[in-house]
Amino acid sequence: MKKIFLASLFLLTQMISAQEAMTFQDCLALALKNNLDLQSAYNQSDAARYQYKTSYGKLLPAVVGEIDNRNYWEKDFNSSTNRFDKTELKNYRTTLEADFNLFSGFEAVNTVRLRKQDKLISEANVQRVRNAVTIDLAQRFITILYLQEIIAADEQQIQSSQKQLELAELKFNSGVISESEVFKVRSQKATEEMNLLTNQNHLADNLISLKQLMNVPLEKEIVLLKPNLDLAENVALAENQYELASRAVNINPSYTISLLKEKRERAALAIARASRYPVLSMRMMLRSDFNDDPLLKPYDIQLDDNLSKQIRLNLTIPIFNQFEDFAKIKESKMKWKQSKLDSQVSRNQLSKEVLKAVTDTKTSIKKKEASSIAYEFSKKSYEADALKFELGKIDINALNNTKMMYNNSQAELIQARYELLFNNALIRFYLGEEFSL
Repeated sequence: MKKIFLASLFLLTQMISAQEAMTFQDCLALALKNNLDLQSAYNQSDAARYQYKTSYGKLLPAVVGEIDNRNYWEKDFNSSTNRFDKTELKNYRTTLEADFNLFSGFEAVNTVRLRKQDKLISEANVQRVRNAVTIDLAQRFITILYLQEIIAADEQQIQSSQKQLELAELKFNSGVISESEVFKVRSQKATEEMNLLTNQNHLADNLISLKQLMNVPLEKEIVLLKPNLDLAENVALAENQYELASRAVNINPSYTISLLKEKRERAALAIARASRYPVLSMRMMLRSDFNDDPLLKPYDIQLDDNLSKQIRLNLTIPIFNQFEDFAKIKESKMKWKQSKLDSQVSRNQLSKEVLKAVTDTKTSIKKKEASSIAYEFSKKSYEADALKFELGKIDINALNNTKMMYNNSQAELIQARYELLFNNALIRFYLGEEFSL
């Protein structure tokens, strides 16, 4: 027996070591590091940051350098030799140009402002995706722990039903009860086994989703460590729910994005209006050339003699372009107005979500208290009726009704405990705290 115990202990240790035990914070750290959606958001943020830096180039002149090489082959008749002499001439021209945008309706300045808003929007989107990943991960984590407890309860119920079935068969063989009573016990046990299978499937689906959020191999075995389900403080009862919702909305990245989009559309409208203004530009150019001929002057002297300087001012005045600019301005103005409406819609939606979380938390508190009382009484009632069934004082229908009430109250208590834990943590998260279970 001692050898068997040691062997069983060794096998249990090996199984636990092959699995990785993870708290919620471990899962969250891994998800924020590896999540594919979050990595994509970071890439978009980097691209927007580079575009913002590049937009400052619109305020600088465009400088172009050019070197032009031209080769000439000529034939000249030489009267002294009475034949044609071939002549090869190489000419090089160098040009340096600089184009300055002196005025274009402040288009360049507003382009910088627009790209800045794009950068800020992409940064806020990173935080929005982080929040979405965190909440989704917490829901999966809580659901898995909940299902594990439900599955454990289902297994206990099946074991209890198996004992009842054995007792019912014994009574049937003794002629105490009819065979229909045995069928009822078997039906109850089959229903419990079906519930167990359904919950096991839900557990497998949530485990896959959890691993995909963390971007880890699906075959990796993990064990989730249960957090403390006893709350020291409840935020929903400590503050005015409307003040809480207002604070939560103001720091929510989704609402921040909507406000930034307002500013972006305002800059886009300013860019569209720039087409109404004249465009003034200036070009400065230096040009010189030299020939590759030993009979001519040295290269530096040729460059100096052939040097030319130019300054050009160009003024373009828009007069009529078939209402194209008019349509662009109207469209940009409508987008700006729509962005203001979207901001209000976003605020209303987020306020509704926060207030719902507050209401859900308050409901979970009452639900936990009520389900705890219901569970205690239903458990005592079931234990009493199970004893009565063994003694033959009640039939299987009465026992099944009591057992069903006990099973339901047990499931509701487990659900209420985890709902309260999640909702309370969600409110704290809305207020800017780290999501902690």
